[in-house]
Amino acid sequence: MMIFGRNLSIDDLLALKPNGHFRIEKTERGLIVSIYQPGEPVDRFLCPTPGVANQLGQKLTDMGLTGFVEGAL
Repeated sequence: MMIFGRNLSIDDLLALKPNGHFRIEKTERGLIVSIYQPGEPVDRFLCPTPGVANQLGQKLTDMGLTGFVEGAL
């Protein structure tokens, strides 16, 4: 049995998403949401609370982007 993507990293898998992806990372200053869309520079937003980061993540998901929360594995 062959499992597609078994040898690919998270970064490799996220790069395959046609609409792009976003990552949420916890820092000392708050949560940083980094948005990666094909052909666009990376956008980064500092969110002061998890609620703000969740709202932004939901909007991005509604736009067709795939999300990844650092440290959630």
